[in-house]
Amino acid sequence: MIWKRQIPIAIVSLIGFATLIGWFTDQPTFKAFVDDDATQWFDILAAFAIFLGGLNLLKLQSRKIIRKENGWQYSVFAVGGLFLALTAGFLIKGNPDVEWGTHVTAKGTLFKWMFNYMVSPMQATMFALLAFYVASASYRAFRIRNFEATLLLSSGIIIMIGRVPLGSFISSWFVLYILVLIGGIIINSIFKNKQYTAIFVASGLVLVTIAGISMGWPLDRPGIFYLPLLQEWIYRYPNSAGSRSIMIGIGLGIFGTSIRYILGIERSYIGE
Repeated sequence: MIWKRQIPIAIVSLIGFATLIGWFTDQPTFKAFVDDDATQWFDILAAFAIFLGGLNLLKLQSRKIIRKENGWQYSVFAVGGLFLALTAGFLIKGNPDVEWGTHVTAKGTLFKWMFNYMVSPMQATMFALLAFYVASASYRAFRIRNFEATLLLSSGIIIMIGRVPLGSFISSWFVLYILVLIGGIIINSIFKNKQYTAIFVASGLVLVTIAGISMGWPLDRPGIFYLPLLQEWIYRYPNSAGSRSIMIGIGLGIFGTSIRYILGIERSYIGE
């Protein structure tokens, strides 16, 4: 039992503490371990993990083919692709002028041909199919159910329209008129009074019209309501702030999970 529990936990804790010390201190021994030794260990372990993953893939897909399970035809392509990649990587270069090792990136080799004419087109196809799922998810996310969904919908529309050539031809005054109408909808939903709503909308339209006449109806003034400038502001400030907040949260989550591993609280890696 000690080989399956205590020793793996002790190894993880020791390596975790050494890595933390190497990252957060200037101690040369630990820094050299983090920069050199730990990286080499990771590469070696990753190579063995990829080897075991390939064997597991071959085992599962071959069993599916032998038993003629549902979708076994796709497993034939998976196994064939695995052997073709192994052949191109270890047996046949396709270009005798290229050294082994560099043949995976050199032009004119079988491995490079597979990457350019098989892997890349399939990746492009997968991303093209994902576009439909993204559109479906966007439709569900942009349904106006609360204030957050409304804010998401508004920001998405502004960014999508502002980043296409059509957005530069939409006057900021048109956006102001739309905002007045949206404000009228909000007023009506709050007070449930058509008179208040009519007064608000009429006053807003008059004020916008007077301001437009006095300024000569410039296309990009006021700049805060010009869609290309507005989407750039949203992308540069609120989007950056949200992205950084997410990254900070991810960092804290990684730190918390690392501490659980180091202290032996998290034991999923040993099957518990």
